[in-house]
Amino acid sequence: MGTQLYDQIVSVLRRAELANQHYQTESLKWNLDPHKAEHLEMREALKEIYEVRIPITIILMMKAIDLPEINNLILHDVLHPDLQIVQQAYGVTPTLYHMEEYKSLWLQQLEKEKKPELTHYINDFRRFVLQFENLLGDLEESVAL
Repeated sequence: MGTQLYDQIVSVLRRAELANQHYQTESLKWNLDPHKAEHLEMREALKEIYEVRIPITIILMMKAIDLPEINNLILHDVLHPDLQIVQQAYGVTPTLYHMEEYKSLWLQQLEKEKKPELTHYINDFRRFVLQFENLLGDLEESVAL
């Protein structure tokens, strides 16, 4: 079960990373759009999902897993959009590197008794990544060069 959970988390992290890399590619039409201001709301939503909602969900997942080496990851502060309070979070890329470097530790922790909220956080994480991908598709459709 631990390997399956680990693979699920890594898979979703990679999807988030790839979607963000795709979004950031300067040669794509939404980054060449001379009317970027028309799509500012979508861009802000993409930024919020990738830079705030996904990182907050990552830290909740990691706390539910209770990793002993969690201190090796660098935290950064983000403003929670709903609560309007500053919270600490982890980025997608550093989490991926951490998971690869400490894979055996992750697997060991995931094999132990898991907190029930972990499944909830993984589902939230998937949902945010899907929202990011869908919103990216909407931006692509709305930008016409």
